[in-house]
Amino acid sequence: MIPSLALFYSGLAESKNSISIAITIILLFSISSIQWALFGYSLSFSDTSNSGLIGNFDYFALLGTLKKTNPTAPTIPESLFALYQMMFAGIAPPLYLGGVAGRIRIIPLLAFTFLWSTFVYDPVDYWVWANNGWLFRLNVLDYAGGSVTHITSGVTALILAWMLGPRIDYEPYKDYPVHSPMFGWNGFNGGSSVAANARGVNAAFATNLSASAAGCVWMALEMFVNKKKLSAVAFCTGAVVGLATITPGSGFVQPAMGILFGIIGAVSSFYAIKFVKWLRVDDTLDAFATHGVGGSVGMLLAGIFAQYEVSAMQTNAGVVLSAGWIDGVWIQVPIQLFAILAVILWSAGWTILIVSVLNKFEVTKLRCSSEAELHGLDTYEVGEDDMPYLRMHTDKRGDEEGLLKV
Repeated sequence: MIPSLALFYSGLAESKNSISIAITIILLFSISSIQWALFGYSLSFSDTSNSGLIGNFDYFALLGTLKKTNPTAPTIPESLFALYQMMFAGIAPPLYLGGVAGRIRIIPLLAFTFLWSTFVYDPVDYWVWANNGWLFRLNVLDYAGGSVTHITSGVTALILAWMLGPRIDYEPYKDYPVHSPMFGWNGFNGGSSVAANARGVNAAFATNLSASAAGCVWMALEMFVNKKKLSAVAFCTGAVVGLATITPGSGFVQPAMGILFGIIGAVSSFYAIKFVKWLRVDDTLDAFATHGVGGSVGMLLAGIFAQYEVSAMQTNAGVVLSAGWIDGVWIQVPIQLFAILAVILWSAGWTILIVSVLNKFEVTKLRCSSEAELHGLDTYEVGEDDMPYLRMHTDKRGDEEGLLKV
């Protein structure tokens, strides 16, 4: 998923920033992985903490995880569970990069990410998934990270885009090499059963259906609302929205419900993009609409369509049977709404604080210089180019003008 996201984001960006975006995503994943191994896992999943807000440092540097299991995942070794959860912690920071791609300095962003992982991601992870987390005790439904991964990163992307300001040379992009993390998401959602069982298959099935439906709906919206032609970019963007939307409910709803999740998620996120533009916030790759709105919509839909029958597919001890309005659990949607609001406020508040502190020092200011932005971060931050050719665009008749060797 990480390489796929790097290709997806770098393909959507201007060519002068494509290499810097790809390497930044790899670096963000690396920094998050190091933080996770040192103390992020312990803060997120330590089963010896009695707090409802945050774990402790009992598993610092993963000590004590090799020969036991964690109550959250009793079917596999805790070391394997920690490795699997590291992938979740590692994908969240690259997602919020989409909000400020092309205008943020790499080294200060790495410092931001280390702090963000500690003060935003780890606490929310503990709230939702640790057995003593306060949202877990409320029985919030988030199977694979709608709030933990998508809402946190989506809200962070919006706040970063707002605080850093818009790009100075923005223009619509004409070339879109695209890639989709659609297939890797089967492991993201399906693997959250932490066992080879029917519930994991259910989650993977719903995931594919949601992505497929959302991709088709997004492409239709681009054609009929924005008056565009069939577009690979539209399908891939919609598919990612569908993946984000189904993430919290994939292990709670029937597989066919994935189609409904994808449709509603695509329509909601499509118009959320227009709303963000109306606010005049320059979210470069629409990360907030894709992940923040997609994750929030998915959380609400999980509260409506979750069924006992699905969660009962997982039979290991400690599994909480959960359902939503469709099974008569009327309190579930208010719980979901409360969780969404709590995660939004927490993510926004800490992001504002961290950015404000980093921007006080010249060495850690996040916004790049105007010169660097105009010439491209590939040159100023990385010193490499994505290809030795200058692409020549087709004219209105569709005639190729060729490639010019640089």
